[in-house]
Amino acid sequence: MADDGMLLNFELGDAPLTSQVKFKGGRWRDRVRAQKSVNKPAAPAAVTAADDLHNSSRPTKRPRTDDDDGPPARQFKTAKPLNAPADKAPSHAMKTGQISSGLFTSNPAAVTSFEKPTEEEEPAQPSNAPLSDEAENFLALGLSRRVAQHLATKLEMKAPTAIQKNTIPQLIKDDCDAFLQAETGSGKTLAYLLPIIHRIMALSLNEDGTSKDIQVHRNSGLFAIILAPTRELCKQIALVVEKVLRCTPWLVSTTVIGGESKKSEKSRIRKGVNILIATPGRLTDHLDNTKVLDVGTVRWLVLDEGDRMMEMGFEEDIRTIINKTREAPLQKQNREGVRLDGILPSRRVTVLCSATMRMDVQKLGEISLKDAVHITASKSEMENDDSGATEAAFSAPAQLKQNCIIVPAKLRLVTLIALLKSTFARKGPAFKAIIFISCADSVDYHYALLKDTAVPEPPSPDAAPVKPSPHTEATVAPAAYITSPANPTVVLHKLHGSLTQPVRTATLNAFTNCKEPAVLITTDISSRGLDVPTVDLVIEYDPAFAVADHVHRIGRTARAGRAGRAVLFLLPGPEEGYTSILSSATPVAPQLYDSVLQKGLATAVHLPEGKLEDETEKHTWTSRAEALQLHFEQRLLAFAYSEYDENAPKISKKDKYAKGGKKEAIKPKDNPLLDSARQAFRSHIRAYATHVRDERGFFDITQLHLGHIAKSFGLREAPGGIGGGVAKRTHRPQDTKGSTNATGNSRPDRSARSAHAGKAGDDDDFGVVDETAARRMREKMMGVMNAASEFNLG
Repeated sequence: MADDGMLLNFELGDAPLTSQVKFKGGRWRDRVRAQKSVNKPAAPAAVTAADDLHNSSRPTKRPRTDDDDGPPARQFKTAKPLNAPADKAPSHAMKTGQISSGLFTSNPAAVTSFEKPTEEEEPAQPSNAPLSDEAENFLALGLSRRVAQHLATKLEMKAPTAIQKNTIPQLIKDDCDAFLQAETGSGKTLAYLLPIIHRIMALSLNEDGTSKDIQVHRNSGLFAIILAPTRELCKQIALVVEKVLRCTPWLVSTTVIGGESKKSEKSRIRKGVNILIATPGRLTDHLDNTKVLDVGTVRWLVLDEGDRMMEMGFEEDIRTIINKTREAPLQKQNREGVRLDGILPSRRVTVLCSATMRMDVQKLGEISLKDAVHITASKSEMENDDSGATEAAFSAPAQLKQNCIIVPAKLRLVTLIALLKSTFARKGPAFKAIIFISCADSVDYHYALLKDTAVPEPPSPDAAPVKPSPHTEATVAPAAYITSPANPTVVLHKLHGSLTQPVRTATLNAFTNCKEPAVLITTDISSRGLDVPTVDLVIEYDPAFAVADHVHRIGRTARAGRAGRAVLFLLPGPEEGYTSILSSATPVAPQLYDSVLQKGLATAVHLPEGKLEDETEKHTWTSRAEALQLHFEQRLLAFAYSEYDENAPKISKKDKYAKGGKKEAIKPKDNPLLDSARQAFRSHIRAYATHVRDERGFFDITQLHLGHIAKSFGLREAPGGIGGGVAKRTHRPQDTKGSTNATGNSRPDRSARSAHAGKAGDDDDFGVVDETAARRMREKMMGVMNAASEFNLG
């Protein structure tokens, strides 16, 4: 056959031939992005993870590279020739086909210089421990022998603390107002309680300890009122009063707080009470409506945690209480004819207690105090509170060790688990830790995420039956992820102000009396005055809304001379400067997150329901962290029902027309844990915008990477519904529905007002496509934040 003269000539060039890659599975948006990335020219070689840590600004997304420090990068499923060998997918690969961004890429760099740890110095002497001088005892301070012996034998308190040494003689001898200021855990409660009980006992006892002819009892009158901001603190003060009054069984104390029956409280007041512990709101109610509450014999009004009461909006209630007690005529003798003058103060004495002296405390002092004496732990600082113009902040105990972990947002969750896992990896006495989180929704989510979902084994027939409390079924559970061979059981607790009062009381009692290692996830409702024994570690997973709250948070450990440790989580960038304004007796040592991950993820992690990945045994700590994060994301993406059920029951004709005239398949239903994570994310962002104005330079909401913050909640992308605008245009309706502002305070209408934060921009991996609109929303959101008044979320 003759040649027809047609010649095909193609210029192939020197580049190697590449086959066309076709992506399958996953979402169509992800496939389009991946296809575009393949068609782009080759990018320069990717930098290493070590070089990436030095990037100061938020870098753009770049592809992961395979290295020895982590698992291979995730890829789409591509079409291959029929004769190509099949490769085995990594054990941690997602089954959904979606892309998961790496934990160790595109993270902002920390500006703090991490120096090598120096040799540990000798531990500091406790600053809030009882005095060691043998001559210093409660009897020498002027207390009766009966009370001093009761403290030494029954309560095992043989020596007072510094604040007690300076306060007790002052309140016994003089009848002037007092302002008690000392660091947390120093014994301020007993400092004002012991003089009050001593002088009330003197109505029934002579100086030699013998009984008088006429003894006071519960119907002899109300002599002291103690106000506290929270119900938990009232319960704790009542417990201390009850322990001290065991040496005087004829005296009675009780509480009137919110969340309990007012009818039963009125009944107790009608029977008679000598010392009343109350929250301001409930006491104001009883003063207005309970006629049997007579304040004519009241000689002491104690305002405990005065700064907190002012923050929570109790100023008007406190004014009402002070005015009603001062307006009532002072009775010189009670109804039984017992003379009160000469033994009890001749005037009404007001005692204000606070660990800090801020402007709101000074304002409360102007309302309540007259010619007050300022009493501190150091005698040289004691002086009459005439001007009150200076503002002082008391530091944490000297024996408290403080660390701050600089951790990127994407690594917050795995770093928290690594810290807890390494903490409970050693065997010893019952170890307890408290984790402070900004809002109640986030507390609920982290509790549900960290608890063990495995069904407990039934007890043996020979074992004694244990009846669980019905109030703690939803707040106490065994923990997963953080257990170890040394401590195979760790009990998880949660506490916030949105719980009912019986649940709050039962949960706090369960945590206090727990004999096993325990963790309490809570809001700021547990930051004031609570004295839980053997709390060795306090973790501020979310920084406090003000420096004063930080001091009270870390004061839950290192109490009464015991050792303790506090850890603060901070994001790289502006938040690192927050440590410069923390006044403390011990410096806050910075620490990089990698040391925490290496120590905590050195071994495999116990997953819920007894699942344990075999592949984690041969992973490095970086790959184990990625596998753990991937596990959380898979838990949140699990649906309650399949997308289509062939065995679905048939629909009757009546229901058939109501459902559109055809049989419908069962649609997928979101995991409740996923809904909880989305709600926790929204509340967390709103709470982040409520830092006090002076500290917003460190906690700038415009600097937050919402996509990375979403990773810390186990989410693939940042949900909408934070403030509106761009969120409504780029997300589905079910993601943009509004959410209530859940606070951890017992009185949310007084302590907080709703704040809204717009959705900040994010990269393509988290679903935001309009960066300009996102930037406008951030600017609009900050305008709203600056115009709104400051408030705290419990």
